[in-house]
Amino acid sequence: MWTKICGIRDAETARMVADLGASALGLNFYAPSPRCISVETAGEIAAAVSKNDVALVGLFVNHSLEDIETICQDVSLDLLQLHGDESPEFLAKLAERLPNLPLIRAFRVREANLESIAAYLSDCDRCGKRPDYLLIDAYSPDAFGGTGKVAPWAVIQEYYQFTEWPPLILAGGLTPENVAEAIAAVQPFGVDTASGVESAPGIKSEELVASFINRTKKA
Repeated sequence: MWTKICGIRDAETARMVADLGASALGLNFYAPSPRCISVETAGEIAAAVSKNDVALVGLFVNHSLEDIETICQDVSLDLLQLHGDESPEFLAKLAERLPNLPLIRAFRVREANLESIAAYLSDCDRCGKRPDYLLIDAYSPDAFGGTGKVAPWAVIQEYYQFTEWPPLILAGGLTPENVAEAIAAVQPFGVDTASGVESAPGIKSEELVASFINRTKKA
């Protein structure tokens, strides 16, 4: 099970999470987020885990193509996560500029089905580039993620087209207490958490991170 711990803010935390066995670390470049970091800090994190077998995921929310490309030139990212209102046309242009970086497209779901995702993927096909992964998070009118709200597992399980759509990464309110249940209910490719393993906003708890990763592996 691919496991991403998002919102890493410093090199020490990055080393701790990587050593505990996370598959990926999320680096947040969205300025309004309490988990946002600078490019300089991201570089320090990349250096700190360079010997670990862990992927670095850059999280962007409505950034320009130029901003994303510049950050990627300065930081050795392994994947890009688009968590805003990025269009299929934007994905296609980004893939042209950064063809070697897989794209995760995040969706905040509040509907009773997943028709908006189906429509988005159809538009992606017309533009010539689908996301390499889809991430489904809970909807919040006040934030683009990291709210701790639980995504609608039953809706995802019923309507996600697992054989036709990109691999699914489940996010939204996942904690050590509910991650095994979430995996059993949805059967995703991977899971993603930020606030679910924090002792305070933006502060990762080693105990919670270890418990989350262990329970994910067992599930």
